[in-house]
Amino acid sequence: MVSAVQVWNHDDWEVFALSLLQSRHGALNVHKIPAAHKGDFGIDYYCTTEAVAYQCYAVQEPIDIATRADRQKKKITTDLGKIVSNANEVSKLFLGNQVKHWILLAPLHDSKDVNLHCSNKTLEVRGNKCAHLDVYFEVGIHDQKSFAGDAVAAAMAALVTVALNVPVPTSEEMSQWKAGSPDLVANATHKLIKRTGASGVQDAVAEAVRSFLQGNAILDALRTGSPDLHEKVMAAVTGRSRRLSLAGPQGGPEPGAILNTEIDKLIAAIKAAAPNLSDDNAEQIVLGAVSDWIMRCPLDFPPNAA
Repeated sequence: MVSAVQVWNHDDWEVFALSLLQSRHGALNVHKIPAAHKGDFGIDYYCTTEAVAYQCYAVQEPIDIATRADRQKKKITTDLGKIVSNANEVSKLFLGNQVKHWILLAPLHDSKDVNLHCSNKTLEVRGNKCAHLDVYFEVGIHDQKSFAGDAVAAAMAALVTVALNVPVPTSEEMSQWKAGSPDLVANATHKLIKRTGASGVQDAVAEAVRSFLQGNAILDALRTGSPDLHEKVMAAVTGRSRRLSLAGPQGGPEPGAILNTEIDKLIAAIKAAAPNLSDDNAEQIVLGAVSDWIMRCPLDFPPNAA
């Protein structure tokens, strides 16, 4: 199963995290510490009413689970050192109240090793008996799944650009899909041979399957993480599909001209409906949708095309 991963830069993740934390604690209860002037004490956001500190951290995706976990553990270790060593300043930030929780806020948490590291660091920091930290001070890690779905959707909708990374489907994934969809593969072969001829049709079909799986992976990720954006994109795709079913394809008469016209038209429709979706993702969705049209329904080429 091909899955899409949201690609974050640090600034976007901090903005996104702020929206999540405001939904959790209330807009007036979340405070930001700018890091530009003399560091941030190992804290990006904090809430005095709940005595909790947050540090935001997004690794560069795509990355494997083990490497992601190692980088998260290093970040936890480094920034906990800051909150311990800056006792006076942190105590002032929390109005003299002891800090109860320090939480690493990451886009994705998928390794129990990080949980174990948090437990180890919790015991280590408690052992220091810091006056500005609660006797039951606890270290943790939260990701998007720690928040309500509507809060995640609202935060996603506010992003300037939504960019998802979709890995290329493996040979096994493509083979499994083809084995389960012989009629669709046959449709694609029948239609695409008009564009490529017999010598190139298998490569063209493989590209159509690859595009279909990648496009669906992005749509699945949008459906979960940004339902409003998903709805806008699907409205654009559905509208274009209906027109195609009723009036037939534009461009032509050659298959290449028809395909390029439909791709360009659908990209324009999606970008108009969802301007904060990245250009790459819009194109991947379109290639997937056009591949779907070739395999399932109305997009075909003139019978005499070669």
